[in-house]
Amino acid sequence: MQAEEPLPCGLRQVDLAPIPSATRRSFHLVESARAYSMQGEDEDIAVVTLLKKAHAKSPETVRFNLFARSAVSELATTGSSVIRKDAQQLHREMRLPAVA
Repeated sequence: MQAEEPLPCGLRQVDLAPIPSATRRSFHLVESARAYSMQGEDEDIAVVTLLKKAHAKSPETVRFNLFARSAVSELATTGSSVIRKDAQQLHREMRLPAVA
C-alpha cells in the first residue's frame, strides 16, 4: 500500500483501495477508530467518522463488531453535541437496539 501525504499530526493516511476485500477495508477502519477511541474523548469525531466510513464499505462488518456496537451506542447517548447526531444516525443504520 502506498502512503499519501502526512497528516498534520504526523500520521500518514493509508490508501485502502488496493485491499481487495471490502470486509478487510472496513475492519481496518474499525480498528483505526478503536485506536482513536483509546486516545480519549478528544478523538470522538475521528471515531464516528471512521465508523461511518467502515459502515459504508461493509455494513455487516461494522454491525457485528463488538467495539463498533458499543462505541456507537455510547456516543449516540453521551457523545458531545457535535457528534451525537452522526452517532445516532449510524446507530439507526446499524439497526442497534434502543439504549435506555
